[in-house]
Amino acid sequence: MAQPIDPRVTIGHVHLKVADLERAVAFYSGVLGFEVTQRWQKSAAFLSAGGYHHHIGLNIWESRDGAAPPPGTTGLYHFAIRYPDRASLGDALRRLVDARIPLEGAADHGVSEALYLRDPDGNGIELYWDRPQETWPRLADGSVVMGTEPLDVQALLADARTPAIVSEESPAPGAPATPRAESLSDGSRDRLRTLRQLLIALHKALLDDATAAYEMDRGRVGSAGNLLQLVIHDPWFAWLRQISELIVRIDEAASVDGAATEADARTLVDQVDSLLVPSEHGDAFACRYFEALQRQPGVVLAHAAVRRALKGSA
Repeated sequence: MAQPIDPRVTIGHVHLKVADLERAVAFYSGVLGFEVTQRWQKSAAFLSAGGYHHHIGLNIWESRDGAAPPPGTTGLYHFAIRYPDRASLGDALRRLVDARIPLEGAADHGVSEALYLRDPDGNGIELYWDRPQETWPRLADGSVVMGTEPLDVQALLADARTPAIVSEESPAPGAPATPRAESLSDGSRDRLRTLRQLLIALHKALLDDATAAYEMDRGRVGSAGNLLQLVIHDPWFAWLRQISELIVRIDEAASVDGAATEADARTLVDQVDSLLVPSEHGDAFACRYFEALQRQPGVVLAHAAVRRALKGSA
C-alpha cells in the first residue's frame, strides 16, 4: 500500500478552457468577486482572492467560441471553491441571486454546506464552507460520515446579512466594572444545536407546504432555481424568514468560537417559544403557521418535536 500523501498538500488553482474570455471574467470577477491579477493579451486571464498569484486561470487558446462538452462525455465534474465561514458562503449566494445565476443544487453534507452551479461555459462549480472538524459526524471507529440533506438557502442568505458582533469598548478609567456575563455552557450549546436541527426540519416542512399551496394557486414552480428566487423575492414565502433568521442566530450562538452567554441562549429559546404560536386570528406568521398545521401532518410532527425541545430547555 502506498504511503499517505503529506497532509500539508493542497490544491492551489484550476485552469479552464472557455469560449468567451470577457464573459468568463465577468462571471468570476463581476459576480463571484475574484480579482484579476494578470491578463495575457486578449487570450487569457488570471484571478485570485486575497492577493494570491492566481486561483483561477481562464484561456481561449484552444476553445474560442467553442461549445460545452455534451452530456455523456468524460471530463471535469466540478471544481470546488472553499469559503472561510458560513457568512462568506451566504455572501456568495447573495451575489448569485443578485446576478440571477441559477443554482443546480444546495446541500448540507454534515461536514460542509455547499451550493452547486455552472459557469457560463457549463463548467460545474461547488461553492462550500467546512464546519469545524470537531463537529463533523463520525462513526464509532472515527471515520467521517458524509450525507446529503437539503440546505436551507433562505437561512444561508440571512446569515450573509447578519452584522458581525462588535466587542464592547473598555470602560472609562474609574468607571464601575460591568459584571461579566456567564459564558455559554457545553450543555446549553448542545441544546441550542438540537433546537437548530429541529427548527431546520420544521422550516423544511413549512416550505414544502407553502410550495404546494403556491403551485395550487399559481402553477408549477419548476426547477430548484425558480423556487429559490420565489423564496427570496415573493411575498408568498416572506413569513418563513422569521424562522430562518432564528436558525441563523442560534447557529451563531452555538458556535464553539462564539461569544454567546447563557442569557443569550435563554433569549433565543424564549423567542422561538413566542414565535411558534399558531393562531387563526393572529399576525401573518401565526395565521400561516395555523393553516400549515391544519394541512400537513409533517408540520404537526415537526412542531411537536420543537415544542418538546423547548420544554426541555425551560
